[in-house]
Amino acid sequence: MDTATLSLFDPSPGDALAERLQQQFQAWLDSAPARGPRQKGRLREESAQIYADMWNAFIAYCAPAGSADETAAGRTLRLDPDSDGALDREHLVEFLEHAATRPLRRVRTGQARAELTLRYAWRLLQLLDRVLNHAREQQGREPFEAAQALMQEAPYRYANAAALTPVPDVLTDAQAEALVAHATEFQALDLARGITWKVLRDRCALALMLGAGLAPGQVRALRLGDVTIDGGHEPGVPWRLTVVADGSCPEHQVPIAAWAARQLGFWLTVRARLGEAVVREPWVFPSTLAGKPWSHPACHRAAVTLMAALGIEGGSPFRLRHTFAVRQLRSGHAEEEVARWMGYVDTGPMKRYRHVLTAPERGVA
Repeated sequence: MDTATLSLFDPSPGDALAERLQQQFQAWLDSAPARGPRQKGRLREESAQIYADMWNAFIAYCAPAGSADETAAGRTLRLDPDSDGALDREHLVEFLEHAATRPLRRVRTGQARAELTLRYAWRLLQLLDRVLNHAREQQGREPFEAAQALMQEAPYRYANAAALTPVPDVLTDAQAEALVAHATEFQALDLARGITWKVLRDRCALALMLGAGLAPGQVRALRLGDVTIDGGHEPGVPWRLTVVADGSCPEHQVPIAAWAARQLGFWLTVRARLGEAVVREPWVFPSTLAGKPWSHPACHRAAVTLMAALGIEGGSPFRLRHTFAVRQLRSGHAEEEVARWMGYVDTGPMKRYRHVLTAPERGVA
C-alpha cells in the first residue's frame, strides 16, 4: 500500500484535540456536577444539552475545521494538542467576542445568535473553568485559572448578578386568549381536515404549559399515573398533575386550569384509541404510535411552531410557564403557593415576577 495513503487513517492533531476535549466534558458530566438542594447531583437533560452546545462551540474554536496541512502544521489550533496551558486570557476574550457567536445557535428555533449576552458569556467562562479544572484535578495538575480570572473583570464580573436577571417575558391578554382558543380548537380527530393525533397532542401539550405552568421537559416526562382525575369539580375531567422530580425541582403537584383540564381529558380519550402499543406505554404524550417517549427537540419545536402560527415571535415555551405564574399571582394566590406549584423549594425565584406585577399595565394575562 502506498505510504502516502496511510496518513489518511491517522487522526490529525485537531481531531485528537477535539476528542480529548470531548472526553473531558463527558468525564465532568459523569461526575454529577449539579449542586444545591434541588439538583440532587445530576443535571437535567435540558441543562446538559445546553452545556454540550456551549462546549461544542469551544471545541470548534480550539480545533477549527481546516485542511489537513493546516492542522498538521498547527496553524489553526488554539490549543497545544498535548496541553491546554496555551489557552490564555487573549484566547478566551477572542472566543467570547467572536468565535463563540458563530457555532452557538438557538437550536430549538433554528435562528442564529448574532451575539452573546454578558450573562451567557459568564456562563461559558464558568463552564470552561469547571470542566478544564475537573480534568486537571483528575490528572493531578495545577488548576486552570484564566477563566476564573476573567470572570472577575469587567464587563463579566457582575454579569450573573441577581439584580441583572432579565424580567420574564410573558404573554399579553390577547396572546393568551389566542393561545387558549388555538389549543382548544379541535375536539375530534378529522383526518380529512388534517386534524391528526399529533396535532391534538401538540395543542394539548401547549395547553398544559400555559394552564399548568409545565416546562417542556415536564410535559415530556408526564405519565398516565401522574394525572389525577378522581375528586375534581367535573366528573371524569383531570384536575391535578404530579410532576416528577428532576435535576432542578422536587416532586410536586400542580392544579390545572379548567380549560386545559378539559383539553387534557379529551386528549386522553383520543390517546386510548391510538392502539395497543401506545396504550401499553406510560407516556401521556408519546412520540409515535409505537409509544416511544417524546424527544426534547421535537417537543420544543412543536411548541415554538404553534406559537409562531399565532404571531408570538421569539416564542420560547418558557414564556407560557412565566405567564402561568404571573396569572396566578395576579389572581391573588400567595407567592408560597405559586412557588410550590412551580416546583421551587422556596420563594426566591418568585422575585423575578415582581417586576412584571409592578410594571405599568401592558395587557398581561
